[in-house]
Amino acid sequence: MDYAFCSTDITELSKAMIEVQKNLLPAFRDAVNPYVHNRYATLNSVMDACRNALLEQGILLTQYPVPVDGDCLGLVTKFVHAETGQYQASLAVIPLAKRDPQAMGSAFTYGRRYALSAMLGIVPEVDDDANAACGYSQAANRQKQVRTPAEQKQVSTAAKSPSTRRTPLSTMLADLGLSELKPQYGAYLRNQYACSPDKLNAAQYQEQKAILERCKTEPLAKRDLIRTLHEYR
Repeated sequence: MDYAFCSTDITELSKAMIEVQKNLLPAFRDAVNPYVHNRYATLNSVMDACRNALLEQGILLTQYPVPVDGDCLGLVTKFVHAETGQYQASLAVIPLAKRDPQAMGSAFTYGRRYALSAMLGIVPEVDDDANAACGYSQAANRQKQVRTPAEQKQVSTAAKSPSTRRTPLSTMLADLGLSELKPQYGAYLRNQYACSPDKLNAAQYQEQKAILERCKTEPLAKRDLIRTLHEYR
């Protein structure tokens, strides 16, 4: 399809986008891929990183589907400078594994996150959760989780420590004032690791401990955890 990717003049829009990029927030790795068990920044996290910066510069962000050839989703991401009407846009074409609402929704969320990150230069971290949109199986795509040296040291230490020395994750959740979400947290853990919460291995426990500890000091991380847990009602 023919598509204009920018207005004739984008001078004022470019000036505004420079200010946007100066004020972008970090995109926190706030979720774990259930297939390859690596952390990635969700669409919510990417939006949190840029929403206020865009609004402060009078930039309208819109993302919407468009028809494209084949079994694909066409996704337009567009920035519009409200004062001048100047705009810049991209078109992402995402293959669909199946022709059903679930595959469409997964591809749409996936595409929105990646298109927005690419246009703004947001770099959360490398991840491989495209399998949700492309239909790859868990067995065919299981990879080692990528961890920082500090996280690897924490996991190694946890593996050498007796499980009896673990602080229960439910206790850590209660320390965050979220004890009422304990059932949802249990369901979340079973979904992420395919086992009951009390059967988590050392690495899985350490991963969740790090997430809960981060929630103590990062309000956005805590908010996103709450939002994630509410999906398991």
